[in-house]
Amino acid sequence: TYYINRLFATVELIKKTIIPVGFVGVVVSYTGRKGSDLSGKEYSHGELVESGCRGVWRDPLMPGKYAFNTYAGKIELVPTTNFVLMWKSGESGSSFDNNLREITLITKDAFEPQLPLSVVVHIDYRKAPMVVQRFGNVAQLVEQTLDPMVSSYFKNVSQTKTFIELIQSRSELQTNASADMKERFQAYSLEFQEVLIGTPKPQPGDTKIENIMAQLRDRQIAREQVETFAQKQIAADKERELNEAEQRAAKQKELTGSLVDISIKENQGSANVKAAEKKRQEIEALAHAEKFKQEMEGSGRASAIRSVGEAEASAIKAKSEALQGEGADKQLMQTVMLRLAEAFETSKVPLVPQIQMGGGGDTNAFNTLLSLMGSLKAGELAQTLKHDETPRA
Repeated sequence: TYYINRLFATVELIKKTIIPVGFVGVVVSYTGRKGSDLSGKEYSHGELVESGCRGVWRDPLMPGKYAFNTYAGKIELVPTTNFVLMWKSGESGSSFDNNLREITLITKDAFEPQLPLSVVVHIDYRKAPMVVQRFGNVAQLVEQTLDPMVSSYFKNVSQTKTFIELIQSRSELQTNASADMKERFQAYSLEFQEVLIGTPKPQPGDTKIENIMAQLRDRQIAREQVETFAQKQIAADKERELNEAEQRAAKQKELTGSLVDISIKENQGSANVKAAEKKRQEIEALAHAEKFKQEMEGSGRASAIRSVGEAEASAIKAKSEALQGEGADKQLMQTVMLRLAEAFETSKVPLVPQIQMGGGGDTNAFNTLLSLMGSLKAGELAQTLKHDETPRA
């Protein structure tokens, strides 16, 4: 029970301020003593003071209930969990992106697609007072800083790529954007977590982008058909190989037998070749031996004949020298008679024919021999008479 002078003051019931889990409360006090700046010399966006002083308190309020005089100050709720900012019409990831829309790009080939994207942001609870001191609240941070910065970044990137490249290199663009924007967000006391880029879409009434997309789809369908045909060909080849394998397995016994026969014939052929080679070598050796034998025999016979000839020549020469004069003719006749007798003996020709034919022209070996002997005798008698003549004066 309070006794209040109604002319001096009034009483108003105010509920306690609740700071939910996932948020911190940054206190902006309108009253209190003047405090010293605790933000540091590098922070040039305002002063942070101790709790109970006039200004933005350096230490935020943690989740809980607080009996706070809303006439003496205000509490700005700052999320400490990850929150999503969506640049999509009609969609919202948090209460801070209600006014965000798709980013209109201009590509290198003069297409103007609209790029939807989402950015995941985190605010360190210890840096929440700096964010409030610098931007007033998170909604103003998003609309006045993050939206222009993100839009400008993606517009600059899109001018270096064609529309097809922009679609095909979405993953690369998302990776590069994550690395670049992380540094930019740190400059605003924010922690950048991730950027998610959607598929560019045409503006209302624009059919050129749809034509490009249709061409890409047709191209992809053609590639898939080529791949399908290639896979079918591979499947057909595999099926043929399977059939061949099954047929080969069914004929394995015959195949094994034929292979064994082939091996046997090859071995037999090799053996025959070896035998033929050995036979050739044997024949060649025998031929060389026979040739050597014949050469040696011929050489011996030639030597014998030469020796006999030389001996006969020497004997004849000696006889000729010994029988020069009167005995030469006798010796000649004797030699001729001897040779004729040997000839008659060898040829077995009878001296007197068994059948005598009449007539004076009969000639036989015996008569020939007698004629020859008569001629020799006549020559011998003439020679004797010649020597017996006495020369006269």
